[in-house]
Amino acid sequence: MIGIAAALVVAMPSLFLAAPASAETVPDMWTVMVYMDGDNNLEAATVTDLGEMMVAGSTADVNIVVLLDTLEGPADLLYVNQGSTTVLAAWGEVNMGDPATLQAFISDAAALYPAENYALDFWNHGGGIMGVCWDDTSSSDKLTMPEVRSAVVGAGVVMDVIMFDACDMAQAEIAHLFQGYADYVVSSQETMWGQGFPYDAIMTRLVAEPTMTDRSFALIVGEEFTVFYTDLGWNLCTISVYDMAYLTTVSNSVGTFASGMRATMSTTYKTYKACRLGAEEAAGAVDLMGFAQLVSANTKVSTTVRSAAAAVVSAVDLAIIYEWHSKDCDGMNGLGIWFPVSSVSYYWSPTVETMYRSLPFDAATHWADFLDSYYAKA
Repeated sequence: MIGIAAALVVAMPSLFLAAPASAETVPDMWTVMVYMDGDNNLEAATVTDLGEMMVAGSTADVNIVVLLDTLEGPADLLYVNQGSTTVLAAWGEVNMGDPATLQAFISDAAALYPAENYALDFWNHGGGIMGVCWDDTSSSDKLTMPEVRSAVVGAGVVMDVIMFDACDMAQAEIAHLFQGYADYVVSSQETMWGQGFPYDAIMTRLVAEPTMTDRSFALIVGEEFTVFYTDLGWNLCTISVYDMAYLTTVSNSVGTFASGMRATMSTTYKTYKACRLGAEEAAGAVDLMGFAQLVSANTKVSTTVRSAAAAVVSAVDLAIIYEWHSKDCDGMNGLGIWFPVSSVSYYWSPTVETMYRSLPFDAATHWADFLDSYYAKA
């Protein structure tokens, strides 16, 4: 997420109203959990987005629960009402880059407000596979991708929808983290501007139809994002929604594709490089469908690899159930994959490759082995 000017801060009377927390016993229809990390230069935007959530507020069927951490004060667990918020618990100073904080938030929100459907929203800066949710007052710690997965798995709460109100998070490696723990993922390949998701429009539609399916809610997030940023006419806007049921198909096809390219690297490296340079990229991730389309259409590539590339295109097309991008992002098709232009980006830190190889996506695809073979020829 890109920071917004302090002028966007709006005055809100009695934003926090203290009250004890007590767990409900009968599941509601929805509990939306917002992990709002404002302990950085996005602090001003927390006020704006909370205000948007308060337009709809929670109802008898929909709970909006926020863990809010800011630069100016300690963290609070909030319940969003229409026009106000209630402090469920004062958490004190926390590190939003610590997976234990995320896990505790998910567990507490689900225990307090059990529901038929859960949504989890990561609200902060995003850096693709490098991490999300930076906490400036905790030595700029962040959640790494392995930490995000460990927290979600550790909480033991299967999410119906996971949302990233953060930049550059629409990558295959990130979506793959949530296999078995989410049904749909909503994220952006490119910039997520400081205005973020239009929470007023999204939550208003949810509270008006609380019986909607998880698929419908995920699509609404994408649709309202599209309307909001189309009206603004801004650039570098992308949004995509994935059906996690098809992520195994994506990873299987990528694994076959990667293996085929590795086997032919000695003879076809220059062609693969041309295809890589011809595809759009963001935060070190190339557009997966765009890259695969270029490979599948190139007659210098073996028939076997071209077929594997075409299978990737088909798999990604199945997985993405909604995609929109601003006109300047025409090469973006909704899902990226880690493929920096040069090995410098890949090996810039001794921990990058080690971290990447620890991801479930790499275990399924051996994409890092392909990257090694590619950069060895550079």
